[in-house]
Amino acid sequence: MKPSRSVPIIAAMAVVIAALSWALVYYARDEFKLAAERRDIDIPAHAAITSDDGFAVVHVSPQSQNASGITTAALGGARAAATLEVAGVVLNPQPLLDLRGRYLAAAAEANALRTASANSKADYDRLRGLFDDERNVSERALLAAETQWQGDQARATAAQQAAATLLDDIRINWGMQAARWVSEGNTTAFDALAKRRAALLMMTLPYERQADADPTILTVAPDSSHAGQRPVRFVSAAPQADTLLSGATYLYLAENLDLRSGIRLTGQMKRAGKPRDGVVVPATAAVWHGGKAWAYVKDGDERFVRKPLATDQEMNDGWFAGEGFVPGDQVVVGGAQLLLSEELKFQIRNENED
Repeated sequence: MKPSRSVPIIAAMAVVIAALSWALVYYARDEFKLAAERRDIDIPAHAAITSDDGFAVVHVSPQSQNASGITTAALGGARAAATLEVAGVVLNPQPLLDLRGRYLAAAAEANALRTASANSKADYDRLRGLFDDERNVSERALLAAETQWQGDQARATAAQQAAATLLDDIRINWGMQAARWVSEGNTTAFDALAKRRAALLMMTLPYERQADADPTILTVAPDSSHAGQRPVRFVSAAPQADTLLSGATYLYLAENLDLRSGIRLTGQMKRAGKPRDGVVVPATAAVWHGGKAWAYVKDGDERFVRKPLATDQEMNDGWFAGEGFVPGDQVVVGGAQLLLSEELKFQIRNENED
């Protein structure tokens, strides 16, 4: 069978098309490159980056500031109580809950045996009276009643001692307040722990700071959290030490913070001394980079200086800063993330050019 005459024609056309396509790409390569460069040029240079005394400075023209929605707010003066930083961990409450359950069972058994002992004592007293009254009961019946009473009394004493030992275990391992909750029948804290509405914390205060610290007033936040610190309730001194930290330990109850067992915490404990003067930097001014908080301060018409922001003391929807910022500073509260993006893009561009 002879091939169709159209096959050679189609093949020839395919070769011609491939050759034209190659030629188009080859001769237009410079044009493509220029077009790419034009796209870069078409993006207006919103900012220039410099450094001033170790701080990054972003330069943005007033026109670009308006177009980008960059806004600032003046910082007002503030005063905060002196604090010191402490660290700790969220404890697993299960061993405490288990001890409490065992204590309650032992205490219930001790109560039942005390009641049985009281009843058998009453039976013995009754039979003893009858025996003394002209031997109206046999001596054997009297001895059996006495044996029953003494056995019930011994069992009640043993059960009471077992309950007391469990209470001592709670006191030794979990502190005086936890033992008091158990012995007084206070179920509020235990119910909150069992239902995960509260968490038990152990915070460590360096030994050398005990003299000027007030452990009853504390705020905490997880190490990995950017959220502000929250107040917690003092429980008691902790009888055990943190395996990772050296210092005096204290127990706290954190309610409605959704903290998981084992999470490491950072806290601010009240310290004796005069209050510190500073400013409150709004939370809207904070940007996070490298695991730290920063805020941009407007310094002139076109300069924005990025400064580190301590987030260990929360106040009035922001953070107290005792240094680095002063009253009257214009901090960026709108568009701070844009400034950080411009700064990072500039750094990446320089690295690529190098």
